[in-house]
Amino acid sequence: MDITLERVLSLIPKKEDGKFKHGALSAFARKLGFKDGHIVSDWIAGNSTSYLNYLYQISVLYNVSVEWLKGETDIKNPDLQAEAGWKQLAIDLLSQLTPEELDREIAYLQKRVNEKDN
Repeated sequence: MDITLERVLSLIPKKEDGKFKHGALSAFARKLGFKDGHIVSDWIAGNSTSYLNYLYQISVLYNVSVEWLKGETDIKNPDLQAEAGWKQLAIDLLSQLTPEELDREIAYLQKRVNEKDN
């Protein structure tokens, strides 16, 4: 298991015996846009490295740096509320939507911005 996967998995709540808490894999996966925790099980089994595609999203959701996730630094929690991190998260999330869903979200966001300006 590589350092990146070890650090990603370290963000998932565990019981005292080191096993994942009931429902923790599913909760983690749903935050990333998956319907259940099977993808995390695939990562653990070595069947997929798709977690590498979600590092920016994980970093923002769990307030850790991408560099820490990659094992490039031991500094886990820098200030990740910076504009660039949120923009990347928005791009990652919006890119997973269908064109129809994207149209609805854009209309919603435009409405919110207009309300804020008034």
